[in-house]
Amino acid sequence: MSDLLKHKLPTYTPPESVWEAVEQGLNEAPLKEALQHLPTHEPPAQVWLELDETLPAARPLRWWRYAAAAAITGLLCFVGYVFLHSQSEDAKLTYSQEKAFPNALPAQNEALDQQYEKLQAFCETKTPVCEKPEFKDLKHQLDELTIASRQLKEALGEYNTDASLSSQLSDIEHERAELLKKLSERI
Repeated sequence: MSDLLKHKLPTYTPPESVWEAVEQGLNEAPLKEALQHLPTHEPPAQVWLELDETLPAARPLRWWRYAAAAAITGLLCFVGYVFLHSQSEDAKLTYSQEKAFPNALPAQNEALDQQYEKLQAFCETKTPVCEKPEFKDLKHQLDELTIASRQLKEALGEYNTDASLSSQLSDIEHERAELLKKLSERI
């Protein structure tokens, strides 16, 4: 029956001010005083016992579940330790040493760069030696090595941490020095 009435009766939502007025009326002093004078009753003990019997029984703490989980965790840790320890005995340790002279390389590079700049300036004055095909070929090789050297320096960065790139840079600088020597002999 109540479902039939819900569909037939109109719905109405009161403004917020109505709810504020109801709340204010509940907080008025006469109502509070009346609530303090209401009688209180203590139910008999039998009521509490019957209520306790109708409630579902509390489940006992199943500590054994926690103990089993802890035992399994401990066992897994032990097996993992034994497994890792047995594998580490089979491992072989290898190492290598490389000597690097970080202070020598930049000074050598700066000297080569200065010689290269002098050669560039010399050839810009249209000296006939620079026009010879053999000289041009050596100079072209030197230009390519100089470009490769600059790219490797950028790849190495400030700290020169890659040994293979440092080795390549050293080889390139050695070739540049040889080419500069050959070119200066021709001048």
